[in-house]
Amino acid sequence: MAAKDPLVIDGFASVQAVRRAGKNRKKPHYGQSRTTLPAADKKARTGTKAGPRAKIGHTVVPDIFEIVCYECGYTFNLRGRIQKTYCPKCRKTLVADEQIIESDWSGRVKTIGTVQVRNGGSLTKAHVVVGSLILDGRIEESTTKIGRRLELGSNASGDIAKIDTRDILIRADAKLSYRAKLRCENLIVEGDFRGTVEVSGLVTVMSGAFLQGRVKAARLLLHEGGGLKATVKIAGTK
Repeated sequence: MAAKDPLVIDGFASVQAVRRAGKNRKKPHYGQSRTTLPAADKKARTGTKAGPRAKIGHTVVPDIFEIVCYECGYTFNLRGRIQKTYCPKCRKTLVADEQIIESDWSGRVKTIGTVQVRNGGSLTKAHVVVGSLILDGRIEESTTKIGRRLELGSNASGDIAKIDTRDILIRADAKLSYRAKLRCENLIVEGDFRGTVEVSGLVTVMSGAFLQGRVKAARLLLHEGGGLKATVKIAGTK
């Protein structure tokens, strides 16, 4: 008999799995970010004695995360929680540490995980290569390369326009005004943003969000309930 696909959960067991997964689900380590890559626990988990009856209801299909190799730029997917992995293309080992910065910090970090700079924290003369950066503090005189996404909160300030990132998200709890032009591949506005943006791909204004200023993009998507008060130039149009 052919082996069953381990990712297929059917029947009554699937209902129990979804129900119990909902009860046991923990909040993301970094709030509402949907791109946060959770790091694995560094301490080994202690074993537990198996009960007389195994409950398949606790088995759920793991989440899938997009990974961008910080060595060669190759993009691939990983399932579940990771501690570290390797790039299928260049074969380099990739660190998956995550950090929270709450004060002035000027070190070096290279990870496929997420770094969060909270209000009151700052990156000063730092060298940062990360999968995602959540910025609700200040950044200045730093070299920053982001593989996936930069998330901006209300207190984000400093040399934001100099950050090398693929995508930018204005968080739902953010109300941000920025003078320098922001450039990226895709911009998602979930909060309130006033400024100038140049986007090679898609600008998305979500329901309840507001975008004001000057926009140059290849495409624009305005969801019902979203606000737009801007001079808009779609690439390819005069």
